[in-house]
Amino acid sequence: MYQALYRKYRPKKFDDVVGQKIVIETLKNSIINNKISHAYMFFGPRGIGKTSIAKILAKAINCQNVENGNPCGICENCKKADSSVDIIEIDAASNNGVDEIREIKSKVNIVPSELKYKVYIIDEVHMLTSGAFNALLKTLEEPPKHVVFILATTDPQKVSDTIISRCQCYSFKRISIDDIKKRLAYVCKKEKIDIEENVLELIADYSDGGLRDSLGILDKLSSYKVEKITEHDFYEMNDMINFEELKKFKKSIFDNDFNSVILKIKEYNDNGKNLIEIMYQLINLIKQDLINIYINDLDEDTNRLINLINLLNEKMFDIKKSGNPKIYIEILILNFMNQHKNISREIILNEKTTKVVEESVEIPENSDDEEKKFQKKNENKQNNIKEVLNVRINNIFATASKTEKNNDQKLIEKLNDYVFDLNFGHIVSEILNAKLQVSGTYGILLSYEYDSVVDQNIKNLDKMTEIYNELTKSNKKIAIISDSNWKKLKKEYVSNIKNGKKYDIIEEPELDYFSQNSHGEENPIDMFRDIIEIK
Repeated sequence: MYQALYRKYRPKKFDDVVGQKIVIETLKNSIINNKISHAYMFFGPRGIGKTSIAKILAKAINCQNVENGNPCGICENCKKADSSVDIIEIDAASNNGVDEIREIKSKVNIVPSELKYKVYIIDEVHMLTSGAFNALLKTLEEPPKHVVFILATTDPQKVSDTIISRCQCYSFKRISIDDIKKRLAYVCKKEKIDIEENVLELIADYSDGGLRDSLGILDKLSSYKVEKITEHDFYEMNDMINFEELKKFKKSIFDNDFNSVILKIKEYNDNGKNLIEIMYQLINLIKQDLINIYINDLDEDTNRLINLINLLNEKMFDIKKSGNPKIYIEILILNFMNQHKNISREIILNEKTTKVVEESVEIPENSDDEEKKFQKKNENKQNNIKEVLNVRINNIFATASKTEKNNDQKLIEKLNDYVFDLNFGHIVSEILNAKLQVSGTYGILLSYEYDSVVDQNIKNLDKMTEIYNELTKSNKKIAIISDSNWKKLKKEYVSNIKNGKKYDIIEEPELDYFSQNSHGEENPIDMFRDIIEIK
């Protein structure tokens, strides 16, 4: 049976591991000096060697003939290690309950049947329930001398501090592009895979520091192409566009060639390209352009480059969650282009319902005045939404109660049933991503970790409220705030209550952030009504 490359070339000893030099040296020295901890915590991104090193460590601490900290691979214990009942691997993602951990606790005192140490490798440990964490904590506090725990996670923030404090922690880093390239070249030589050298660079860069992912991509490419693997094959297999086409697409955007941009996005979509991957390609290309400008001290305006890369970064989460990424990307890019006044032609916005006459558009001479009007209008909108949110928060505080919060918390949890709904799943996900801070008969106050997420969701505030009320059979307003602002607001609220201040219901002004269609998105026709003629 064929064995996947990432499994076939999984390291068998520490010296075979790619990257993670500090982690490897520290672990080797602890084994050489016989300073074995009762619990280890490995954390870092996926596919960078956490589980592989855990298996090597489990073998090394049981090896009868350690060679410079590495397992010898030939002693009886090393031969038994791969299939020994004394090395237990647990995937916490699928075995995350209290019962599984209690089973460990019940068996932990049983001495190893074959090896020196009984080793428990618990992968994705952050997936354990709170009850399971408590059960694991009791086991970690006073483990038998013959037991070693190796915990691995991609999300250490979700692991209890009391668990972390009882482990020897190791931070794993993303593997460098050069190290991944060298490993891929080694594998290609061993497997007799004919591949262009620049493709190795593309794979290494695309895998984002994950060696396992890069080997997976190489595996698929070698299956896709029997002859020499080329750059074209890489782009085709990953539903991306080549570098020359990417440069043309970027040029169309910055030339304000609306017609070309619309046609290109349509062409990519019709040809089965992954538009989200193309947006990532565009981000990386703009990043390289900026680096080139800064390093070579070129006299070029970087404002538009910076604005577009920031816009794409901020909106990538929404693009992924969108029910129709193509439309979202079209409107996002066209809106970016529209904010710059160098319009020279008309565009087709909707092939089925809109007919556009292509002709030149005269730019008003008083463009500076128009820009000031636009800024003033935008400022008024910002003030409006700020006023609406302040009133909503006041009214939520005025009607707040623990009973309401408990009820709303249960209703919010039920929204998990609608996460994958094509029509409003992305809105439901935004509600679930927030923390419920206050709830009253008037509404609910949600908080998000970052201000940028609050800014994005403000534009969907009406839609969030509508969907929440529809799915929970409620009639409440939603207010949103960042976690940092919530801390200040909470402190102010507590102080006011102590000083006898009473919160009264205030009439809420109309929310007028921007013109919305039925899906809570800016109407594309209205967006361009001032620059195109609709017939």
